[in-house]
Amino acid sequence: MNPAEDGQVSWALCRAAARSVRDTEFGREAEAVVRPRSTLGVFRTRGPLSLLIYVAARDGRLVWRGPGSFALLQPPADARRRSPGPGLGQAVLRRIVRSWDLFLFCTPIAVLFAVAAVCAVLFRATGQRWLITAGLLLMVAVLSYVLIMLSCLVIWGSLWFFREFGRRARGSGPIAAELLPGTRWTLAFCHHLDAGRPELLLRLVQQRLDRLLRAELDRVAADTGVRVKDVQTTESLVCLRRGVTTGPMRAAVAAWSDRGHLFAADSDVTVLLSDHRPVRAPIRIFDRGGFLFWYLSAELAMVALLSRDVPRWERAVCATQCAGHPVTYWDAFTWLAQRLLFTDPYGLGPASRQSWVIGWLVSLMSLTGLLVTVAAINQYTRIRRIEMNALAEGFKIVHDHTRTLIMVATAAEYEAVVRAVAAVSDVAPRPLVLPHQVVTELGAVSRTKLMLAQVEPGTVSPGAASIAAAALVTTLDLDFLILAGICYGLRPGEQEAGDILVSTQLRAIDDRKEIDPAGTGQPPLPREGAEVARILATTEPPPGPRTVLIRGDQVTPSTALLTRMREVARGYDQSPRVHFGPMLSAGTLVNSRSLRDELLKLAPDAVGGEMEGAGVYAASAHAKVDWIIVKAVCDWGFGKTDDFHELAAANAATFVVRAAEQGLLDDAPARGTI
Repeated sequence: MNPAEDGQVSWALCRAAARSVRDTEFGREAEAVVRPRSTLGVFRTRGPLSLLIYVAARDGRLVWRGPGSFALLQPPADARRRSPGPGLGQAVLRRIVRSWDLFLFCTPIAVLFAVAAVCAVLFRATGQRWLITAGLLLMVAVLSYVLIMLSCLVIWGSLWFFREFGRRARGSGPIAAELLPGTRWTLAFCHHLDAGRPELLLRLVQQRLDRLLRAELDRVAADTGVRVKDVQTTESLVCLRRGVTTGPMRAAVAAWSDRGHLFAADSDVTVLLSDHRPVRAPIRIFDRGGFLFWYLSAELAMVALLSRDVPRWERAVCATQCAGHPVTYWDAFTWLAQRLLFTDPYGLGPASRQSWVIGWLVSLMSLTGLLVTVAAINQYTRIRRIEMNALAEGFKIVHDHTRTLIMVATAAEYEAVVRAVAAVSDVAPRPLVLPHQVVTELGAVSRTKLMLAQVEPGTVSPGAASIAAAALVTTLDLDFLILAGICYGLRPGEQEAGDILVSTQLRAIDDRKEIDPAGTGQPPLPREGAEVARILATTEPPPGPRTVLIRGDQVTPSTALLTRMREVARGYDQSPRVHFGPMLSAGTLVNSRSLRDELLKLAPDAVGGEMEGAGVYAASAHAKVDWIIVKAVCDWGFGKTDDFHELAAANAATFVVRAAEQGLLDDAPARGTI
């Protein structure tokens, strides 16, 4: 079992993993991505890398193969509030890691205050004057520390302001790297030293994301009182390039996750799109304006510091007539706090000029802060809204691809489709393992996502087209289903081997009724079985050919696909030629001259025949998916050889892929409309 599955990665292993990261070419840069600078500029917002790994393992977000191969998944900002944990200790440790800057800021203050309080208690017990001196020095140290931190906040904030607003507009990649990790699950950190086997870690990353989302759904479902069995993960995974520690692994992550080509090739972010189409984008509130807390804290700290000097100025002026003046620390603090509202407390006002000036400066600080806060919030929300809308449109465009499944029945047909797609796309085929079928994802051509499934020949076996198509049309949420490959031709005078046949009608000829030759006049049979057996033993069957009545469906494929295939055919001049007409579908492999002639008599206008079309039609009819058959002639229904299999399969595959390349599969008609 993977030790990270149940949080059993030890502290020693976490430290070894952190040391392994620092020895890589991009280790420091990747660590800075997962541990960015805080608003103070002197601390990191997250704890040390070894502690991050340790906490992530216990939260289930660590994908672990060893100290030299692991990855960290980061949930959306709103999901962090719901992070599970094994107990109070884990919750406290998680809070420390996620608020590392606040922990480092508050801990020295708390320690100094605690030591000062101990000095005060000991002074009352012993009367040693050096204890009160030490306590006062500790308080001065606290105030100095706070002043230094506030200065760092101002300096770092100023640098950020000039860096953000003083340079040219950035592209969508840097903006996405900054914003997307707060709104979607993110591969924030990835460390892998074995350059030859990156796919193992990446496969575990995708499996872990599915598991985390399913676990969260199970918790919600259990609280709601329901149980969910069939789950499709629609979450997209954001991958940060700068969070990967080695060059080869950066290239592997980009190739694995950038199938949608949402951003430029050298972008800081790529997105692993889900195999399933989302109903809508998740609603997540990730920015609650927490930076205002720091501004208000700075104002409060300034009032607290100035309240130390106001009493001294007041006592120097008022001498013995100090009633109604802020001559104590609390009175000074109360007076300055109300000056933030441009008023003085009742019966309390300054006597010295210094205090009067400071009071008005505090009021102006409040007014300026209010204006700056309003302007910052408006600017921040406006820019972020525009940027997020642009990113959302990008996701919508990519997810708005239609989904086309090409179904084949032989290995030669499968390879022909893969080669045809590879000729127009640089995306490597990727297997998608479903419960009862493996589908090959071929990538997007124009604006349709092409998928390929190989089924068993015929229509009645468990792996045949009828069963497989019925499962896939619903599981994959298809827009188009195209049956491609090889068939037999019925018009050798007009057709040549390799010519393409497109069905204008499908005739399912397996469902038939056969009766004795017409005019035989057979009398009704007796009811007794013995008498029937005597008749069979003493008489001959009626002479002549039987009468065959086809009772199967005769259906028209999708008119949308049919018209689009006619558009593709207009680009074919000589060889191969494209023929449109009815096609016969039966589970029988036809290699008989007499059977071929019989079929042609039954359907004299048919252009060819094949074995899987009836199953595809039946499944598509239930799911209301547009379907069509595009196959090429490899023989004539007798004297079969394999000489033209590859040629016919290649021609049919090229024809289908050309339809996608020309954008004819980009838009699917709305179901239920004309």
